[in-house]
Amino acid sequence: MTKLPLVIAVAVISGVLGWQLHDWVKGSVAHQRQVEFPKLTSAPDGTARRSEPAVAERPRPVVHNAPGVNNALEQVDALFDALLDADVEFEAQIKAQLHQLISQYAKDLATQERWSDLLAFRQRLVNLDPNTAEYHYQLAQVQAQLQLYDQALYSLYFILQDAVMGSKAQALEQRIKRRMRFAQGITVPLGTEGPHHVVEATVKNAKVRLLLDTGASITTLTPTAAQRLDIRYDQAQSITLATAGGLVSAPLIDVPEFAVGDARVERLQVGILPLSGSDTFDGLLGMNFLQQFASSIDQQEGVLRLGEKS
Repeated sequence: MTKLPLVIAVAVISGVLGWQLHDWVKGSVAHQRQVEFPKLTSAPDGTARRSEPAVAERPRPVVHNAPGVNNALEQVDALFDALLDADVEFEAQIKAQLHQLISQYAKDLATQERWSDLLAFRQRLVNLDPNTAEYHYQLAQVQAQLQLYDQALYSLYFILQDAVMGSKAQALEQRIKRRMRFAQGITVPLGTEGPHHVVEATVKNAKVRLLLDTGASITTLTPTAAQRLDIRYDQAQSITLATAGGLVSAPLIDVPEFAVGDARVERLQVGILPLSGSDTFDGLLGMNFLQQFASSIDQQEGVLRLGEKS
């Protein structure tokens, strides 16, 4: 009889624990089912429809612009880091924000003429993303601006055959090589026309003979030379020029790619002006071209020397 109360007590305790365990297991299974299995809802046609569990939207990896140099650089680094883990949905958004940030920061540095900082920034972009040809091209532009010609040519070397940037890179390469020749000095042979010196220039891929006239403010072509070069000037605005015969009115046009030897300018204003005794020459080479270079006439050697202005 003494063991009976003990047996009853054990049985009661076991029952209570059993029901608690049962409730816990039941709750756990119900929780698992709630997480793992979507609910079924009724569709308008009366059939059962599967309802997908709600998925929390991923936070968009957007870095807001903040003032200050350090913040701008940190934002660029943060956006490049975000690109590494971004899915397709947000990749375009990040790239657009990155392009805007880079453009604005580079523009600010150029406006302030902080060329050393701009050089470091462009180099940083190449290091962060060496597969983007545009970054190499922009780096070469700054290096050329700072007359770091060898470094600029090295930067362009990797993108000369790029499908998108290759043609621009090759054009910049040629301009840099011309500048390098300027650093050593360019000599242009001088001919003579009576008491005047004559140089050969290139306009629209054609050769013209121009009198070297340091007293002329702008370069001119005769109407005959303009017609031969297929240059139209009937609708051009006219300017007044002072000549030996007095003031005259002359049409003024923009000529692309004007060159004397290896000295080139991308665009030059040229007046159309008839000149007496112009059967053997096509116009005048004036100061609006010569003043763009460090120029001098070597009478003894019979050459025009042109160099890059310091």
